[in-house]
Amino acid sequence: MFRSFFYSKTNFYLADSSIEFYRHVEEKGIDLGMKWIGYLWLFNEEDFKKTEKILKEMEKHGGKFIVYDKNELKEKMKINVNAAETNEGKIMNLSNIDIGLFVPKAGKIDVEKLVAFYESEFRRINGEIRYGIEAKRLIVKPRKTLEIPGEPYFWQESTVTGVETNRGIIEADKIIIAAGVWSSKLLDPIGIDSHSKPKKRQIFVIKADENKLLQLLKTTGFNKYNCMPFTILPKPRIFVKPDLEEQSFWIGYADDFNRAYKLEEDPQPEENYYRYGIYPVLSLYLPQFQGKYPINAWAGQYAINTLDQQPVIFEVNSLIIVGAASGSGIMKADAIGRIAAALYYGEKEAELFGEKWFKVSDLGIENRRIEREKFVI
Repeated sequence: MFRSFFYSKTNFYLADSSIEFYRHVEEKGIDLGMKWIGYLWLFNEEDFKKTEKILKEMEKHGGKFIVYDKNELKEKMKINVNAAETNEGKIMNLSNIDIGLFVPKAGKIDVEKLVAFYESEFRRINGEIRYGIEAKRLIVKPRKTLEIPGEPYFWQESTVTGVETNRGIIEADKIIIAAGVWSSKLLDPIGIDSHSKPKKRQIFVIKADENKLLQLLKTTGFNKYNCMPFTILPKPRIFVKPDLEEQSFWIGYADDFNRAYKLEEDPQPEENYYRYGIYPVLSLYLPQFQGKYPINAWAGQYAINTLDQQPVIFEVNSLIIVGAASGSGIMKADAIGRIAAALYYGEKEAELFGEKWFKVSDLGIENRRIEREKFVI
């Protein structure tokens, strides 16, 4: 998913320039599977009032949104706006739905098509791609070897010279580590902090196999596709992503407290997470899901920057570290890549798509300068 709707200038420049580049690529005739279905956040009145001042500031900066009242939402989506007043809702501490905030400059993109585009562009400039290779460790050597056992020592000027893989050693003047949640496995042994931690996230797929769910999937009035927007429930903020092509819904929730920071080589979805966690909440807000259980499910991991939830891009000892995108890597990917490229070439500023300029050190460590995101819900 992607959205160009942030308070923070950092977030806005990274996301908006990337999204506009993806739009540009599609306008050139390359299908990235972009569909501008929009985001719909659901609020109770009290929580919405907390965001009103922030939204007014965002509107001045070009952020566009439409506000729907609960009667419109109930008519369009058959949603239970009074979930908090039920016995179940009281037990689960749910909220009523009073307001919907719809953002049109948002939607979904086909990740595989996006990756394929960048791969083809990289090959076009004679880049070489190797699949099925495991990076085992980074090789550190002194700039001037003295051929003594166990070097380099702390008093030697050292640098990263290559990567040991399961198919031999690859050496380079500069090496970029963009390994997501696995970055720490390469960086920790040489004493470099990736500034991110891995946390599991899960997706559950519900088939729109009856009229009520099909009607919800094909909700009209929000976008040109006559499709339900990407919808975020009020409390807890479970999300529902529509998939018109497969006639299904992708459903998830980003749990934080009591969810371990843990690297899993093969993360698996948890049946009870849906059955006893998501389902009771989802089916109370959206009764169309009553009695519906996943036909498919999978899990992945976010590389989360626990300090400010923004990417890190910095260089140390001929090593460039790019990561910690905290779950928004796809919607910011083009900008992140341009900033990393600028750092590689020693430039102080990176030109983002649309002739926007971004100071490279702002996403670094030593001179990091991040504008905080106030639209946090």
